[in-house]
Amino acid sequence: MPDFFVAQAGTLNLFQQYRSPNNGFRPGQLGSMHAVLAHFSVQDDPAIVCLPTGYGKTSLMMALPLLLGPARVLIVEPSSALRKQVHSHFSVLSTLRRIGALPDDGPLPNVHLHAKRPQSEDDWSLLERFDVVVSTPGSSSPAIAPGAAPDLFDLIIFDEAHHAPADSWIAYVEHYTKAKFIFLTATPFRRDGRLIPGKLVYRYPVMRAVAEGAFDPIRFCAAPIENELDDVHVDQMIARAAVQQINEDLANGFDHRLFIRAATIQAAQDLVPLYRELGLSVEAISSRLTKRQQDNVEERLISGELNAIVCVDMFGEGYDFPKLKVAALHAPHKSLVPTIQFIGRFARIDAATGQPTLIAPTFRIREATASLLKEGVELAQMIDDAALAQIQGSVENQEFMESLPVSRITESDYESVSPLSFHLYAHVRVFHCAQAPNFSLFGEKIGRRLRIAKQWGTTDGSISVVLTADEAPPKWTILDALIDVRHEAFLLMFFPESNFCYIGSTLRTEKLYLAIMDVVCPGGCRPLSYEETSRARAGLQGVKFFNVGLKNTTFNSQSETYRTLTGPQAERAVTSGDSRAYAQGHFFGSGMNGQIKETVGASSSSRVWSNQRLSIPDFVDWIRTLNARITGNVPFSATHLDIVRMTTALRRLPDSVIAANWPKQAFKANPKTRYRPTDQAACKFSKLLEWDLQNFRSDPQAGTMAFSVAHVDGVVEMCFNLAQGRMITCLDQVPTLEIESAHDAWMPLADWMCEQCPVFYAADKSSFEGMNLMAAPLQQTLRLVAGDAEAIEWDNCDITVEFLPNDTTPRTLQRRALLAGRATVQEHLQQHLRTLPDVEAIYYDHRTGEAADYICITRSADGDVNVSLYHCKGAGGPANGGRVGDVYEVAGQLVKSVYYCDVPTLLHHMEDRMHRRHTSPSFFISGNFQDTAQLLTSTPATQLTFSVIGVQPGIRRSMVDERLSDLMAFCIGYARQGGAAKAYWLVSE
Repeated sequence: MPDFFVAQAGTLNLFQQYRSPNNGFRPGQLGSMHAVLAHFSVQDDPAIVCLPTGYGKTSLMMALPLLLGPARVLIVEPSSALRKQVHSHFSVLSTLRRIGALPDDGPLPNVHLHAKRPQSEDDWSLLERFDVVVSTPGSSSPAIAPGAAPDLFDLIIFDEAHHAPADSWIAYVEHYTKAKFIFLTATPFRRDGRLIPGKLVYRYPVMRAVAEGAFDPIRFCAAPIENELDDVHVDQMIARAAVQQINEDLANGFDHRLFIRAATIQAAQDLVPLYRELGLSVEAISSRLTKRQQDNVEERLISGELNAIVCVDMFGEGYDFPKLKVAALHAPHKSLVPTIQFIGRFARIDAATGQPTLIAPTFRIREATASLLKEGVELAQMIDDAALAQIQGSVENQEFMESLPVSRITESDYESVSPLSFHLYAHVRVFHCAQAPNFSLFGEKIGRRLRIAKQWGTTDGSISVVLTADEAPPKWTILDALIDVRHEAFLLMFFPESNFCYIGSTLRTEKLYLAIMDVVCPGGCRPLSYEETSRARAGLQGVKFFNVGLKNTTFNSQSETYRTLTGPQAERAVTSGDSRAYAQGHFFGSGMNGQIKETVGASSSSRVWSNQRLSIPDFVDWIRTLNARITGNVPFSATHLDIVRMTTALRRLPDSVIAANWPKQAFKANPKTRYRPTDQAACKFSKLLEWDLQNFRSDPQAGTMAFSVAHVDGVVEMCFNLAQGRMITCLDQVPTLEIESAHDAWMPLADWMCEQCPVFYAADKSSFEGMNLMAAPLQQTLRLVAGDAEAIEWDNCDITVEFLPNDTTPRTLQRRALLAGRATVQEHLQQHLRTLPDVEAIYYDHRTGEAADYICITRSADGDVNVSLYHCKGAGGPANGGRVGDVYEVAGQLVKSVYYCDVPTLLHHMEDRMHRRHTSPSFFISGNFQDTAQLLTSTPATQLTFSVIGVQPGIRRSMVDERLSDLMAFCIGYARQGGAAKAYWLVSE
């Protein structure tokens, strides 16, 4: 059994280098050793040690085992070049002997260069005879080379440890659970923001290393570039400057080599002939070469046969070759981490070398790299400042992750996944919860398909991060053998003070948001109103909008239903006329928060966003800021958009709701429905628009409104809930009514209506959609004007009976007998329509889902075509001028009718309603569909008009009071605004 480090305990001479170089340990090396010993005396976490590049981490790797006394040590290097170099040094304890820390004639450890990946447990057991094993992740990581005993190594040292979070590296920490881990690095942070596992126990500032004489100052030489657009010229000028510098150094007696960095392997190969033409002996080295070829190039470089070497990143990070003193950067690094590594590699002091020189074109240097390579900059201070900022960020991230422990993990594949690697688009859906949500209530999946792979959560339950996986075949194949794995990430955050829950997600669908809230918040939740979400811009100054959405207040209008304005100041395109027809629908813009410019957007669908991607800690901070703005009382800064009115939060249900309309998505897709009257009955299929919303019973005190969803097949009772539970629910378990939300995917209609909420219209002329209330127009109409109402005679008509079924059932015959020869309202209207001049067709469409009771099409001698949609109701009593209930009956139909003021829409509706699948299909009283379709499609738009007529014989034109006039005029104006050229009432004289 190896016992070198146990036997040699106490032999290490821990004295500090004073004035003579290479005599004793440097201060930072001694500090590191004591810090590691102190750390492991009280903690078991991995220890992170940060020393400047080139300061002597290899010496530290050799010294620490002599102090800790392990039986067997594993050194993990990121590359084969470093593995070979460290093995050669460790085998003879070269630097410890050179500085006098160990005697020259002392014993040596048995060090093994581990290059071949073990294939079995027996292969691993062969390593037990060595004191030190020097390897790489590709040869020894348990993630790709399993079978090692968990106690094979009791001290594991990672060199260049900023690679440690990579999956193959983190596997060491998870497999060798009893070993001590030490991470050595010059840069304790990664470009991707992921944390090195462990605690930073020691960091030696670069400034102190420079002060003690560990590094030479670096001279930066800008290549003289005349044409930045000519890449060939740029490369030639860099090469000439580099060759001039290396020749000058060689002439001064310095045994220097030139390091040439390119952006890609191909670019490196292309630079070789350029440097050879300038007289240098040069080769390109890359991962495309075999191991033997790489070793050959390295030997020729060390011997001096080669003056220079060209590569991308090989020989840069961690590689110890002090003679590389001139660097030509054809492609400088764009981030701080490799830049610090690269520069530090050239700055170390060596007795046989001179001052290091970096040559680069200034126009290709960006951000951190630019400041590091400027002439005259205090390089050490720059590196220290940058490192301190990064380390502070890493500490904050570490603290954040400690507050967000793993609450579940379903597969070991996800053990190394950290939320710190997530960068989500700043977008949230906001809910107002009736009670605190419980994010631990998730089952195995989110929604139907998203399998939860890993979940994190704070101990107080206010924040949870969820990672899901979805395995499914690609959309372009029908083979189940081909599977794609798609991952989604969710951030859920709850504020008990406001009862607001925010969901950030990489997959943003309303169905998924509601499915999440159904699980975590069974007590119910509500979306926020636009009045609330628009407060996301509260406190911002100088707000400008790039994108503005205006929503037509006439629902399902055939005119412009939603207007989107874009531009650098899109709100400037809004006019005062827009305020009469539109309300604000969404905005996206920017404003100043002090000296910081922010982008922010909000919509009436309870969503808020910003045009940026954020890490999870930054996302949490952004949500906290949003919540403070939304729940606060900081006023908005005035903008030109303010001339368009804004919907407000629905805080109280109207006393009387007179009509409702399906959402726009229903009219666009008209999905299938299936109705089951009892559990044992067969399903009855129909289209959504064949169902009507009616019979509204509002209870403002209770915050509920019952209503009916009616069809010729049956009625389903539902309820709109303002305060508790889901927004829309079924009142009874049976009958059931479902909607096809996707192909062969069914969901309860009530749930779908929570996603696609109907628009409800109140008697006071206000309307609401979800939690957004559109106030009634301020202007009141006191009297009807000419053209608002026309009268006909209703003699020999029972105006209280709208219609009788077209059958011979006893009930119908009895009601017919009671009419005593008089006509119903519909029959009387039909007779009236037959007497009109120029009639081409009369279509009867009365039943649930109708476009109108009667559709009358006329064509004048001049070729002008008019389509009139008549909606009739029976009167509530003798004709008078103050019975608002008579108007309510028709008003809802007029509001919905504007959708059909469009030829393709109307023709599609008429043809579908005549289909024999219907129990009582619609039909033509005169004319036919083929001729009607030909007429409407061939008539120029300039000669085609639509009229919407409300028929109510219970209204006497001469007796209409102010209240009734106002309501009747509102319906007329709504229809005209929606696309009807003419709208009026047909009443009694």
